Amino acid sequence: MPFTVYWAGGLLSNIGTWLQAVVASVFVYDRTGSALAVGILNFATFLPILLFSVWGGVLSDRVDRRKIAIVTHVISLVVASGLALVTYLGQTTEVHVIVTAFLLQASWAIAKPSVISMIPALVPRPMLREAVGLNTLQFMVAQLVGPLLATVLLGTSGFTLAFALNALTFVGPVLSMVYLYARGLAGRAPRDRAAATVPSTGIVTYIRQQPWIAAALAGVVATSAVVEIIRTTAPALITTRLGRPTEETGFIFAAASIGMVTGIVLSVPLGRRGLARTMAPVGLLLQLAGLLILGLARDLVVAAPAVGLVGCGFSFCFPVLTSALQSEVPDAVRGRLMAIHQMAHLGNRPFAALAAGAITAAFGAGIACFAGMLLAPIGLVAVRAAWRSLDRRAEIASPAVEEAVAG
Repeated sequence: MPFTVYWAGGLLSNIGTWLQAVVASVFVYDRTGSALAVGILNFATFLPILLFSVWGGVLSDRVDRRKIAIVTHVISLVVASGLALVTYLGQTTEVHVIVTAFLLQASWAIAKPSVISMIPALVPRPMLREAVGLNTLQFMVAQLVGPLLATVLLGTSGFTLAFALNALTFVGPVLSMVYLYARGLAGRAPRDRAAATVPSTGIVTYIRQQPWIAAALAGVVATSAVVEIIRTTAPALITTRLGRPTEETGFIFAAASIGMVTGIVLSVPLGRRGLARTMAPVGLLLQLAGLLILGLARDLVVAAPAVGLVGCGFSFCFPVLTSALQSEVPDAVRGRLMAIHQMAHLGNRPFAALAAGAITAAFGAGIACFAGMLLAPIGLVAVRAAWRSLDRRAEIASPAVEEAVAG
């Protein structure tokens, strides 16, 4: 029940986030006619991940995580309501939308290390990988529902109602945190003995001493940046290559979400059969194939399944790497590590967005897709290195455990 409430609150908020993402992209593209402008919007959206994630991670390990989540989501509610009001008054420009995107993501960058670090406190350890997968599914369902809702609203009521609905969705996480308060769950990180394994010089030194973490984070970057390429090129892809109106941009996001949901559903039985590690490289290969097909596509019937392959690949790769990071580190430093994970997952996207927007503006959306294919081999090398390093660590630890038991 606690995880269900946590999951539902996050789902509502993320539906609003994806609604906002699509509507904001369409708003900026309609006003400017520039894919580069959309890239700047997405740069502003994800830049706070780099600026504020570490701070959010430090707070997560020192302050009640539920309190951080409540305060940041209330701030987001106020900011999003302001954009809706300005839009209602007919005064909104692309600058307003970009600044709002920055502020909303700054609030989320501070909140996310706390929010994601709560998961191990809400489920038994053997269920952690599936819980991480379900939490990823939450994002994927939101990425399906939000863009479809955006498509409907853009075709009927327009921008104001869409921005207003996004503001209301921030109530969901606040209510879920109040519930966790009442149950006494997922609060301040414990000060346990495992914290002693973290060097006094900080989390960066800890990561350097655990090479598998850096490799896993590199894999997270590779699989996540591909998603941003799809996100940034979507309006131009719809109009210039597929010959559709910008209002149908949500279909691209929805296709990615369908692929992601499919990947999560398939990953559960595969993981239970001991194939979790295999799924990560398979996911990267699926993304490679999807980008290739998408770069060649001239019709939505071909483009949508290609985007679905990219989404499915993400769901195969990302939860496996994330659950490994969640389960192999002590809770007392999990918030800081998840802040670094957040930077790997989302912090790369400002640069991926600018690069994809610039390439699309100069050479077209197809070339941007082909360029994104270079990420797959990088990810494959990183994942292989992560698993090998983890295996070596286990081999070193095993004799020590046996000696302790014998003693």
